[in-house]
Amino acid sequence: MSRGYLLDTNIAIAILTNESNVIDFIQQASRDKMPIYFSAITVSEVFAGLKHEEQLLAEKLFTSKRCIDVTSEIAKLAGTLRRNFKRKGRKLKTPDALIIETASVHELTLVSRDSDMKSVEQELDIPRLNIDAN
Repeated sequence: MSRGYLLDTNIAIAILTNESNVIDFIQQASRDKMPIYFSAITVSEVFAGLKHEEQLLAEKLFTSKRCIDVTSEIAKLAGTLRRNFKRKGRKLKTPDALIIETASVHELTLVSRDSDMKSVEQELDIPRLNIDAN
């Protein structure tokens, strides 16, 4: 059973742009008492793409939710995951591998719209939830 949700970068951006279906999901998770988490990787990716005027909103988002740091254990697992994907002739970006393994280690459901993450649920037995764009 999942201990909560780990939101991928694209979902964090959807929160910052106030997408109604993502906001509805967050509100429902709160009502269900399901904690919401972000990877430190997501924080970095979001801040890399921010306009100056968006920074305060992002600061508020990431301080109101729990952020999970990347540990050496997560880093090793992510490296192994990327190596295994490469052996199968498939690409997996380092940030995605780190986010996937963060969800796995912490027994969280990964919430993402990233098409590269679609194989996660079947291949790696990591629960994944897709929230389509409005």
